[in-house]
Amino acid sequence: MLGKIGAAWDNTGKTAQNAGSAGMLGFVVNPVAGNGRGLLVWKCLEKELVRRRISFRVKMTKKPGEAKNLVVLLLKKEEVSKIIAVGGDGTVSEVINGIEEAGKACPFGHIPAGSGNDFARGHSLASDPVVALEHILQDRGNKRIDLFHVNSQIAVNAVGAGFDGEVAKVTNEAGYKRWLNRLRLGMVAYFISVIRVLFTYRPCSVKLKVDDQEIKLDQVWLIAVANIPNYGGGMLICPNAIPDDGKAEVCVVCNVTRWSLLRAFPLIYKGAHVSHPGVQFFQGRRIVIEAEKELIVHADGEVIAATPVTIEVAPQRQVIYL
Repeated sequence: MLGKIGAAWDNTGKTAQNAGSAGMLGFVVNPVAGNGRGLLVWKCLEKELVRRRISFRVKMTKKPGEAKNLVVLLLKKEEVSKIIAVGGDGTVSEVINGIEEAGKACPFGHIPAGSGNDFARGHSLASDPVVALEHILQDRGNKRIDLFHVNSQIAVNAVGAGFDGEVAKVTNEAGYKRWLNRLRLGMVAYFISVIRVLFTYRPCSVKLKVDDQEIKLDQVWLIAVANIPNYGGGMLICPNAIPDDGKAEVCVVCNVTRWSLLRAFPLIYKGAHVSHPGVQFFQGRRIVIEAEKELIVHADGEVIAATPVTIEVAPQRQVIYL
């Protein structure tokens, strides 16, 4: 789908009066993000772009995983100077993976329209679509952030193994996720999945390598490797994570009972779990997770692999607009 509205636009998606004056913007829009909010946000943005006579291309995703390929197409076939994702955290992850695959340095902007919006929260991005667009157009601020290489994939926000990997899988497959997202209650869907998994999950022994340090852990529930403080729709799993310091923050939960974990779970939303005796933190540039059984691994909320898994920090890899 090209950015073409009315007689003022030609079939290249540029205005005749403004073609190329500010470079071509490339938008990747997930219309079903936030249970349809992605499309509503895009319609608002499209009107603003036309009003300002801004040159743009837009590609709409039709299925999960498609955003990555659309980004490659925009960067290799179109004359875009910025890539902007309109959607949630899944769209952010796919788009940045697409920038990586295209092999072209390109600034990234995000206009949040999902149910969790952890990336936007973690980087204090504007929630109002027009304000967020204005910040990108005016280039009011940008920074370089770290990314994670996870086997052959890129993670932007966080990687999780064990309990939270299982929760991610159950949540993504659950029928209640969609109707709760419709009610803007995406965090409730995650909490329901936590309860479901809590009664069936079996913790196990894990060997964790953080740079040159090797740690053996028993009865491990989860290992979260984070680039920003929050994940899962606002949980402050790693409150001290900094996205541009060249290090990953690692949170390990182990040696706790099911009931203790359940009671402690609400503490995560305020970051108060940091003082819990069953929680440990580490920092490093290369993290290897090996377990006595296969653990499901998620990257930015999408299941991608099983242990063993290696996570390596790519320091200040991507420029983002603030």
